[in-house]
Amino acid sequence: MDIQEILKELTSKFGDSFDISKVTDVLKSIDLKNLSFSDIVSKLGADGLLKNVDLDSVKGNVVDELKDKAGDMLGGIFGK
Repeated sequence: MDIQEILKELTSKFGDSFDISKVTDVLKSIDLKNLSFSDIVSKLGADGLLKNVDLDSVKGNVVDELKDKAGDMLGGIFGK
């Protein structure tokens, strides 16, 4: 994910509850290519950049989305 994609996802999930310029500065200093979205959210939350965010629910939502996507992909392979 690039920084613009991450900011778009963060905005869709959290609205305007974070400082985009501060988050952008932190994201520029992180190697993003080996991190998942939930890892990035956890890092930003640990740095105090995402206030009032339930990080556990974000991780759960990401896992659920991945399960749904995998099910869709496997269903297509097996004709379900």
